[in-house]
Amino acid sequence: MRAKENNIVIITPFYPINHRNDIYEDTKAVYYLISELSKYNNILILHMYMHGFKKAWRYLFDILPIKSDYKKYLYKDNYGNSLLFFQYLLLLPKKIRTLKYFSSRYSMVFSNFCYMQNYDPQIGIVHFPTYYMDFLKRDRMITKKIAIIHSFDIKNIKNRYSFEYWRDFFDEFNAIGFRSYVIKRDFEKILTLSVPTFMCLSGIPEKYANLHLKEKDWNKQELRFLYAGRLDANKNVINSIKALSKLSKDNYTFTVVGEGSEKEKLVKEAEKCGNISNINFTGKMTRDGTFEEMKKADIFIMVSKKETLGLVYLEAMAAGNIVIGSKGQGIDGIIINGVNGFLAEAENIDSIYNAVKKILALNNYELNEVRKNAKKTVELLTDNRASQNYLENIYSIL
Repeated sequence: MRAKENNIVIITPFYPINHRNDIYEDTKAVYYLISELSKYNNILILHMYMHGFKKAWRYLFDILPIKSDYKKYLYKDNYGNSLLFFQYLLLLPKKIRTLKYFSSRYSMVFSNFCYMQNYDPQIGIVHFPTYYMDFLKRDRMITKKIAIIHSFDIKNIKNRYSFEYWRDFFDEFNAIGFRSYVIKRDFEKILTLSVPTFMCLSGIPEKYANLHLKEKDWNKQELRFLYAGRLDANKNVINSIKALSKLSKDNYTFTVVGEGSEKEKLVKEAEKCGNISNINFTGKMTRDGTFEEMKKADIFIMVSKKETLGLVYLEAMAAGNIVIGSKGQGIDGIIINGVNGFLAEAENIDSIYNAVKKILALNNYELNEVRKNAKKTVELLTDNRASQNYLENIYSIL
């Protein structure tokens, strides 16, 4: 077996945590990205979870005071990596800010771990770096750092502090990775840096990407639409329901896979629009179960207001769906409008409806060409490739 090579710290607000079923897990994207890195390196995950305002006060006395003993925060992930689970509280509404006390105390816990475990971190990979400015300022253990920029970082850069502040902040990093082409474009519009950059895209399982697709004989009188994901305001399923209500009620079904805070609102909106009988709310399904639903569907529609990338788009493309995604969000640049899928403005119901109409205007040959182009796209975006690229970009800094 190959010996473990380097001590690498991963800082992220989203990561699977096996002992806690009560916390909101947005994505396993970072977990999938580090699969190759975990094989050859001593990985330490700093899972810096942020409790949103609505729940933060509920956890106040469970979390405070923060103890200095690292063992109280230490777990293992499914790769066998060590994981320090640090909980932050967002005590103000609509603010991604927390008390400096948390960063100060957790920095001490991290230092304690490194000292007691004889762990000398050679590099730190920081996802959502603008969340962790205070922690990074206090940390003296990590000497080389890579920032991985997500869409929320762009929002923070635009709305907090000056561009000079951010330029100085990011000059401290040895490299910067971007989670989508749109994020890279938006970042470089704001800041010009001499720091090396790379793309940090996610991928889907090989078994999905390699699925053999047959030519499809489209029946436009029985179109099957699908959405899969959380049912929350950001995912914007309500605008898809409104857009589809413009179609003849006899010509389509819409399967909605997932659970969330918006479900009751979506049901009421469908009743108001008169297409509730067209919609099937399945509830939450496993990843493989969702993929099976995709294989039955014709058109996948997800017009999120904000989306870093969205692996579910890629999975739908692999399953043979024609995808309607959000213009100006993470999938824009991977989906080329009209070539391997379609893009629509999330807040514009007519834009979503027009994307549907463009699909309906295509003949059988043209529809299958879009599916083939989508398939070629996702064959290059597998989780193994993404993880290998992640590893190679990290190694280039070491």
